[in-house]
Amino acid sequence: MQNRTICTRAAALLLALLMTVTVFAGCGQSGGSGDKKTVTVTVTHKDGSTKDFTYETTEEMLGPALVSEKLIEGEEGQYGLFVKTVDGYTVDESNQEWWCLTVDGETAMTGIDSTPIEEGKKYGLVLTVGY
Repeated sequence: MQNRTICTRAAALLLALLMTVTVFAGCGQSGGSGDKKTVTVTVTHKDGSTKDFTYETTEEMLGPALVSEKLIEGEEGQYGLFVKTVDGYTVDESNQEWWCLTVDGETAMTGIDSTPIEEGKKYGLVLTVGY
């Protein structure tokens, strides 16, 4: 009788553990991390004017968040998304125009697809002329 009680308790404990793992495994499964983040991107246009765009997203990386908000468009290349259009303006490659991604005022060392969204960081897209 004692062995049966031990087996019943072990089975109940195993079932409870399995249910807990299942609940936690289902948390936060979405296009991003599940935690909403606020991201602000300052776009600097050719004439030097700026415009701020603020979004809430569950995405982990900046590129997918800005694509889904339709702020940016581009072409996929071997290094990820090459941003060609921001806030409706498409670069003129014949004039060597391109969009420079900045993080906290410094040129980003990563592509837009591999730049993580971090609270408190200041992101920018600056229309730049000349390679």
